[in-house]
Amino acid sequence: MTNYAVLGLGLMGEAIVFDILTHDNSSKVYGFELNEIRRNQVKDKFNSFGERFETYHLDLNTSMGFEESSLVDQIKNNEISIVFGAIDYKFNVYLTELCIHTRSNFFDLGGNPDIVRSQQKLDEAAKNAGIAVIPDLGLAPGMANILAAYIMGKFEKLDECHIRVGGLPQPDYKKSILNYQQVFSIRGLTNEYLEEAIVIRNSKIQKVNSMTEVEEIKFNEPYGWLEAFQTAGGTSSLPELYEGKISELTYKTIRYPGHAQFFQFLIEYELLSSEENKNLNNINPREVIEFYLQKNLPKNDPDVVLLRIIVCGTIKGKTIMIKYDMIDHYDPEAKFSAMARTTAYPISIIGQMVANGTIGEKGVLTSETSVPGKEFLEELNKRNINIEISESEMN
Repeated sequence: MTNYAVLGLGLMGEAIVFDILTHDNSSKVYGFELNEIRRNQVKDKFNSFGERFETYHLDLNTSMGFEESSLVDQIKNNEISIVFGAIDYKFNVYLTELCIHTRSNFFDLGGNPDIVRSQQKLDEAAKNAGIAVIPDLGLAPGMANILAAYIMGKFEKLDECHIRVGGLPQPDYKKSILNYQQVFSIRGLTNEYLEEAIVIRNSKIQKVNSMTEVEEIKFNEPYGWLEAFQTAGGTSSLPELYEGKISELTYKTIRYPGHAQFFQFLIEYELLSSEENKNLNNINPREVIEFYLQKNLPKNDPDVVLLRIIVCGTIKGKTIMIKYDMIDHYDPEAKFSAMARTTAYPISIIGQMVANGTIGEKGVLTSETSVPGKEFLEELNKRNINIEISESEMN
């Protein structure tokens, strides 16, 4: 029997709990949440699982030593071996250190390259504790990167890898000028739009500004022509792993047309600046914009996640292109968004792979090198996250 902890019972945390309870029948899950109302909502939703699911108040006092931490006590007392971080990424280094202390494996949704680099510095400590820590396990970075690395592993020589991912409202639910709805944290969204993107060009790592290099991309109807543009964090560890091994590697976020132009305006006119304006009572423009996006963006309408990965290179002396396409929709039966399905289910799969021994490596690992792609795809299929795979010879 494996005991799991899910820290944060928001949209993603709730879906992680559901996936564990429905796919690891010998498990027990402990959900930790700061908000009592939310904690009780999730507890009631999973009431049918009885004693296999318990909830606790999430107490994250980062100024307190681990010996005084109630979270440490709860992890130790309940013999929790797998911990998922589904809260703000700013806590991920602290939680990595905490799990090293408790000797519990740790997995998070990541999204901030600087924080991931800080976690990687704890590799030796994680190895000494005998645990696996795998950051950046969302949709992208996360599932998309694992699939991209799996595809690239099929080639003898690599030329290009292009990853395109986006979470959107389904076409009948495009309500706002942005044609967008909130499917994860607004701070995470603006972080992706503001920080620099990391790519490989001419076999070298380069930085490019986010919200640039807008391109058209087409999916089957009813989606048709969309736009994709550079955003931060999506390539995760891929540039470091493949520098010098591939000519070009890029990641772009997919949106409905016009979305990029709106945010380019906000950035150009400093409306997403984090610098407090002394002439306006020390207002922080970014916090104001984020507040109103949080308040006004639609949140609960049926959504879709689109993914396309294209890798070109040489296999058995032939120039080959392999393409993975995914269109995943809101699940009306389980009442989980496509974004929750494609973010929470993959991180849950990987935690369960560590629990059952499929992944045995210790230390602070990269998902691209530690997660077996074939088995990962099989687990996605069990959850009706289906990838359309095509392969063609190029002239």
